Amino acid sequence: MYMPLMIDVRRAVVFGGERGEGLQKTEKLSVYADELLVVPESVFPAEFILLAAGRLPHVGEELSLGTERRVPVAAEAAAAGNAGRFIEGATFVVSDLRDRSLNETISGLCRARGILCNVIDTKDLCSTWFMSLIDTPHLLAGISSKGGCAYYARQTRIELEEEFRSREPVAEILVDLRDRVPSGVERNEVLDAVYRDGEFSRLRREGRWIEARSRAEALFGGLLAARAAG
Repeated sequence: MYMPLMIDVRRAVVFGGERGEGLQKTEKLSVYADELLVVPESVFPAEFILLAAGRLPHVGEELSLGTERRVPVAAEAAAAGNAGRFIEGATFVVSDLRDRSLNETISGLCRARGILCNVIDTKDLCSTWFMSLIDTPHLLAGISSKGGCAYYARQTRIELEEEFRSREPVAEILVDLRDRVPSGVERNEVLDAVYRDGEFSRLRREGRWIEARSRAEALFGGLLAARAAG
């Protein structure tokens, strides 16, 4: 069984990440990985892949880079003899190579080192796989068909995206309040009182966000004052 988790992708390596679906994964990981390396299927004519700031062109989700990113490309093409060296210290490895035996080698090396690995469209070589993402400033959701049908995961994400993004303003308000709850006060108790308040609920249903924030702030201040007095 696979359980969804959020991980800190400190260093990612994408074999075959210069073209096709591998490039999609390179772009997607560029948003989240601290370090990112592409190991090409054949010798690549440039030292890096330039990803411009803004919406990523090969990714289906609405993912963007805040600033330009240059993703380094290895000077050597992927091979059984150098794969171990390239994945050393990696948190996550992806492969979109056409050579099944080389993908098996990479998967085996990752398994032996305890590195999460995704071989695109080859479930038996994967220890994890990508999800279809909805990413807003304060919310992140991943949708998966458990590796069965990426197409339907993508369609489900498209159908849910508008509803999910409509919840972002509420998340922004509650995240801000949560960060200001003093130590010694039960955060969830305070947030639940704000979230379930009838007036706050009405204002957020109507999309009146300035008034909703003012109501939340008033409730928040009143709750903290009452606890301090008690």
